[in-house]
Amino acid sequence: MSSVKLEALTKKYGDNLAISNLNLECQQGEFIVLLGRPGAGKSTTLKLIANIEELSSGNIYFNDQLINNIPTENRNVAMAFESYALYPHWTVRKNLEFPLKAPGRNIPAAEQEARIRRVAELLEIAHLLDRKPSQLSGGQRQRVSLGRALVRPASVTLLDEPIAHLDARLRHSLRGELKQYQREQNATTFYTTPDYVEATAIADKIAVLIDGQVRQFATPEVVYDEPADIEVATIVGDPKMNILPLAPGATRLEINEAWLQLPPLPPEAGYIGIRPVNIQIFENAHPYAIRGTVYVTEPMGYEQVIRVEAGEQLLNIKTLLTTGTFSIGQTVWLQPDWTTIHVFDRSGQRLKGGFH
Repeated sequence: MSSVKLEALTKKYGDNLAISNLNLECQQGEFIVLLGRPGAGKSTTLKLIANIEELSSGNIYFNDQLINNIPTENRNVAMAFESYALYPHWTVRKNLEFPLKAPGRNIPAAEQEARIRRVAELLEIAHLLDRKPSQLSGGQRQRVSLGRALVRPASVTLLDEPIAHLDARLRHSLRGELKQYQREQNATTFYTTPDYVEATAIADKIAVLIDGQVRQFATPEVVYDEPADIEVATIVGDPKMNILPLAPGATRLEINEAWLQLPPLPPEAGYIGIRPVNIQIFENAHPYAIRGTVYVTEPMGYEQVIRVEAGEQLLNIKTLLTTGTFSIGQTVWLQPDWTTIHVFDRSGQRLKGGFH
């Protein structure tokens, strides 16, 4: 297993800059999630690590060894990408065996069988071992592709949205199982997803990618509680953080004809952010609250997301179903918890003087 260091990685496609001066360090055995919207550079970063794509500039190190000129087959990297790339004329078993039988692996037959069985059970494909890819659903093919990456020992494992096409039940169960399996293997893992919930469920650390750059690299708790800037803040969290602009030197906030006294803020403050879980909602008039109109409601199990129009703002609120039943067009009152706000300057950067 390897530690990995990405140093000033840059990748251009013609005039298009896909990755720009990307820096990242991963310790041996860490589970790193690259989180970002489509086009952020997540898949490209994995392809650069694997040498599937050629660097425009920068350096990649495994265990402090520069590997820029080492070919893909000699990097000992296991890969599973969103496209399945299975051998169609082989059974599932044969597809899983193939990485174990590569020249130089010298894995005993009994260990090969044990690895295949362990991965097949983990991914719930043990009953499919004798089938060919043409006999599988899209989700089953994706699990076989993931299995090919997990089945063999590797210095680094690269997983590009490996469970994106699975049903919700299986995605949920696999998150924990996948992290536990990689921990058992002491496998250094890079995993990409646009899903914040998925990222926090499995990551030791999250690298938030925006426009081919790492905006923040930290534990899930730090990324959520102390987002580096407004863009990170709106990516990390579901639903996204509410961002409210401030007038220069503002001591009060006006929303829908309500004036709310703000706590003391740094003089550079340009925006405040408040997460949907930190806004209370009331069905009846409430002192020091913002009046608004329910725009849409989304029941989600024991929770609900409510979007409320308040003047020019459309605010997200997340609360328990037991809080009340709300209908579209209903007048409601909102009360933010000012002790939980995030403060950003006019360029969108986090201010240390904020409450988070």
